[in-house]
Amino acid sequence: MQKDFQTIKGSCTVAEALQIMKRTRQSGLVVEPRNEDDCYGIVTEKDILEKVIDPGEDVHRDPWNTPVFHIMSKPIISINPALRVKYALRLMKRTNVRRLTVMENNKVIGVLNMTDVLQAVEELPVHDDHIAL
Repeated sequence: MQKDFQTIKGSCTVAEALQIMKRTRQSGLVVEPRNEDDCYGIVTEKDILEKVIDPGEDVHRDPWNTPVFHIMSKPIISINPALRVKYALRLMKRTNVRRLTVMENNKVIGVLNMTDVLQAVEELPVHDDHIAL
C-alpha cells in the first residue's frame, strides 16, 4: 500500500494533474471531496489518455481548460486496511480497476495498486501452507 499518495482538488486542470503525476512519478491521484457530503474520486493516466488526449471523433478537451472533476472516476472503490491482499485482488478483478483506496474513519490513508499486490506475492516464502495472503 502506498501511504505517500498525492491528492488534487477537482477544480484543478488536467494539465496540473499531469504535472503532479510527472513530478511525483505516480500514475493516479486521489481527488479530494468538495465538501463533507461529497466523496473521493480518482484520476489516472488512463482517464487522461482516454477522456482528454484521445476521447473520440467529435470530442475535444483542452487539458489546460478541463477540470479534473470532468474526467475523474467517482465514487472510488475502497477497502479497509485489514482486508487481506487476495480479497483486494479479487475486488480489483471483479470491478475492473487497478487501484483501491484504503480508508479508515472516512479518510483515505493509502492506495493499493496492482504493483503492490505483485510485491506482496513476491515477498512470500517459497512455499508455506500456513501463510495467508
